[in-house]
Amino acid sequence: MISVHELRQAIAESQTLGTDVPVERKDYFSWLNQATSNHLIKAIVGFRRSGKSFLLKMLSQSLIKKGVPYTNIFYLNFENDLLKEVKTVRELRQIWELYQREVSDINKPIFIFWDEVQLVQNWEKLVRSLYEQGKYNIFISGSNSKLLSGELSSSLSGRSLSLEIKPFSFKEYLDFLKINFKDYYSQKQKIDKAFAFYLLRGGIYEQFKLPELLARNYHEGLVRKIILDDIIKRYQVDNVNVLKETFEFVRGNVTSPLSLRKIVGRLEEQGIKVSVTTIKNYLRYWGSAYAIEKLTKFDYKLSRVFARTAKYYLVDNLFISGREEANEKRLENLVYNELVRIYGRENVFFGKNENGYEVDFVVKKEGKFLCFQVCLNLTDENSKREFGNLELAQKHLGGEGAILYLDNALTALSSKFPIKQVVEWLL
Repeated sequence: MISVHELRQAIAESQTLGTDVPVERKDYFSWLNQATSNHLIKAIVGFRRSGKSFLLKMLSQSLIKKGVPYTNIFYLNFENDLLKEVKTVRELRQIWELYQREVSDINKPIFIFWDEVQLVQNWEKLVRSLYEQGKYNIFISGSNSKLLSGELSSSLSGRSLSLEIKPFSFKEYLDFLKINFKDYYSQKQKIDKAFAFYLLRGGIYEQFKLPELLARNYHEGLVRKIILDDIIKRYQVDNVNVLKETFEFVRGNVTSPLSLRKIVGRLEEQGIKVSVTTIKNYLRYWGSAYAIEKLTKFDYKLSRVFARTAKYYLVDNLFISGREEANEKRLENLVYNELVRIYGRENVFFGKNENGYEVDFVVKKEGKFLCFQVCLNLTDENSKREFGNLELAQKHLGGEGAILYLDNALTALSSKFPIKQVVEWLL
């Protein structure tokens, strides 16, 4: 059993903000700040190292400035070594009772911040009990989507709010660099240089200051961390090699339509025998860790969604391998993540009809459709295809369309669809 001294130390270490303070991330922080005014359970989820803990620490510091006693913010990060023996809800309750008895002022409001709480078995039973007492403001966070889709939805349904934190957007990266993007053309040189970095390296804050070689080591270590802590421990996976190869195959084919049988076939070519069911489960595990996201097909001629055919995108461009030859994939992956930020994952699809004509993204917005084509270089040679696919989609769906590009080499242009440089669209 943890001692009072160790508990105080674990709270202090979990809550420490550190000296390297990045961007405030105003939209997320505003949500969290407003959420303190109600007693629903707040679930903060998202990919590892995307900034969940930092935002909760910022919120706890803000509460202290507003007069909440330091001792009444029960902040625990369950990855702290002092809490390594806290494995079950029974042990978590013992710590809670110790905290109430020895640390908190029970006559004043108590804020509970439990970070990576999914590491504690049956944690939701205690959280529900505390919620039903109506006296505590509860924030929980984790790097596994089962926090929302499993434990939270079944045990705490109707009692919670959720917020998904993603890696830095391009705007947030410019904020980090302290580049004013309100007037793009006055800062164009700096912004374009920043975009070249962001396209290649993505928005995970910790690697912003690392040289390229160390950044590759960083992302490899992060993948290993996900495999060990978020997947193997959680799902008792035996075949770690197949698990890793599944991710390697997906990230090598990001933006391309994939079927489960195609993945199985490619792995078999490498001498890896595996079933469709296993691959389906492994993709689900990677998705539950927020590392990959499945994009389903929308038949824009029939206005139907098909779940069997899918593309897969990565949570961040840092995980796309290759050099300049992979920049088209990087650009499409970047646009996908931005569309999800703007419109929500449930409203974004890719479009394809029975003749194979494809639109990169179809977005549902207020009963209408937006269609986007993404290309690295928009030229006289490819413009007919890009515009033609948009025209076909609009014929069946109506709505609006646009082409997003990095470089434009068109010598002439006549189209009813706008073309937008990706950097300007992002801003």
